[in-house]
Amino acid sequence: MRQVILLGGLLAAMVGCGGDGLDRVPIQGVLTANGTPVPSAIVQFTPKGGTPGEGAIGQSDAEGKFTVISSRQDDSGVPPGKYSVRISLLTDGKGNPLPPDATQADHPDAKESIPAPYSTPNSPLEVTIDDKGGAVLIDMPAKIAGLKKK
Repeated sequence: MRQVILLGGLLAAMVGCGGDGLDRVPIQGVLTANGTPVPSAIVQFTPKGGTPGEGAIGQSDAEGKFTVISSRQDDSGVPPGKYSVRISLLTDGKGNPLPPDATQADHPDAKESIPAPYSTPNSPLEVTIDDKGGAVLIDMPAKIAGLKKK
């Protein structure tokens, strides 16, 4: 449910952002926890300081790789600047990741697998995106239940 709320809330906040005149740069991210890829997680970028825009959101794949969109028109990338990064990974009662469109009604036993503070609005994870974009590594110094080391 939290993933749906995060995704829906961020996208709703971005109404009208497409064609907003913001210069975006593409990023190719990798999400890990202590060096182990984190699959199926929602990765949310929130601008800090004077960074323009409303933020961005994406989802990691089986190898922890992700890209982000930053508008309702699916503009890829983000404006250069500093971002706080929040991670969410909802799982069912058996520890299986839920799809991003999962609803609480379908999964009443869902729980957040990413420990606080990384899954909270006050996440200490931060990235700075320069004007060329490129590779972004986000490595959480956290143990995540059910995460298999490669």
